[in-house]
Amino acid sequence: MAASNPRSGRAPAAEPAAALRVSARWVLPVGGPPVADGAVLVGADGRIAAVGPEAAVPRPAGAAALALGDAALLPGLVDAHCHLELTALRGLVRDLPFPAWLQTVRALKRALDPEALRASTRWGVLEGFAAGITTFGDTGSGQQVAPALAALGGRGVAYHEVYGPDPAQCAEVVAGLERALDELAPCASDRVTVGLAPHAPYTVSEPLLAAVTAVAATRGLKTAMHVAESREERELVEEARGPFADDLRARGIRVDARGMTIVRWLERVGFLARRPLLIHCVTAGADDFRIARRLGATAVHCPWSNAVLGHGRADLRAMRGAGLAVGLGTDSVAAGGRLDLFAEARLAATGVALAPREMLRLMTADGAAALGLADAGTLTPGAWGDLAAVDLSGPAFAAARDVEEAVAWGATASDVTLAAVAGRVVYDRGRFPGVALAAERDGYARAAAAVSRAPAPGGMLARS
Repeated sequence: MAASNPRSGRAPAAEPAAALRVSARWVLPVGGPPVADGAVLVGADGRIAAVGPEAAVPRPAGAAALALGDAALLPGLVDAHCHLELTALRGLVRDLPFPAWLQTVRALKRALDPEALRASTRWGVLEGFAAGITTFGDTGSGQQVAPALAALGGRGVAYHEVYGPDPAQCAEVVAGLERALDELAPCASDRVTVGLAPHAPYTVSEPLLAAVTAVAATRGLKTAMHVAESREERELVEEARGPFADDLRARGIRVDARGMTIVRWLERVGFLARRPLLIHCVTAGADDFRIARRLGATAVHCPWSNAVLGHGRADLRAMRGAGLAVGLGTDSVAAGGRLDLFAEARLAATGVALAPREMLRLMTADGAAALGLADAGTLTPGAWGDLAAVDLSGPAFAAARDVEEAVAWGATASDVTLAAVAGRVVYDRGRFPGVALAAERDGYARAAAAVSRAPAPGGMLARS
């Protein structure tokens, strides 16, 4: 297989089509009961042709065959919210109030030159593959994620992130946004979708939000936004006070109390009409979730980073009760430390009773639904052949009575042995087929070293 050009924003050239047949001790379709001694056949078109018991799944001539043995085969995992560009910042910013944490992270990201940012992003994609993640819902402003997914073979929605708290910046920011979207357009394919993400209420003015909403409508783009993430954000939106309000005023930007929740404000401005992905939703309530559901919005729950950053816990029960499609996200490793959706699902299940299959759905089919990707996150004929396998030979899985429970409560990212996207293997027991791994690792190491030496505001960088 010819390796893709890492500098290209285009998907790799088409390769000779071949079917892939994978068998395992257990197949977990997520949409139905486990299949013992099962198999999945992915056709040459990249879509699932058959799922079932080993003896019932065809063996086409010329199909590649993988027998995984003592393993559980799942749909490829869906990380509905991440920041792959920030992979090189892992472990650098800790124990800060949220506004200071954000300020430091943004300063460090600006210290990464384009080559370092590209290396950081690509390593994040590879780390995701090794954790069983085949679909990413990423927000980033560096124009690196869509090219990385296209070149490395991942699936996802790359939401281009927009900043501009000063209304006077609006026209300039929108002009830059249009240029960025034009540059990213060649990355789009049946695997990669380019979207649009006004960052958050404290970094995007109301005129800019309205303008971005119009751009998304004109171009037909998916949208996302960090919403109701923190107490400080709520204070800004509802009461025009707190550290975000103080910072904006110090920059000469007028701040008015909106006297309503962030979700109601987004409805008033018209952004909810774009059916956005609402990220975090920690301070949102049942009424907000009903409004979001009525207008077709979806949500992503990031329990680990919310806990690390001290935001609290989003009300997953209320979100699901309102009928929202809710996926799981790891957020950036600068906050959570690792791309591990199994850990996210277990933490989510400590706040609301979830059956093992519901936990598995949160990290697969539900995440795909939240991203608006109907044909991902499930093992059913016609869906994309995105697969992840978990090794069941470890002590935590011995004599397991319920394989779904064993995987949901016992598996970690380190137990993943295989990942495939549209029938193409992207990870296999430490190998990334078609990837020059040593060069990727060296590039990432240089990026991580460079950012660790960068100055941070007020000396707030954790270096220990």
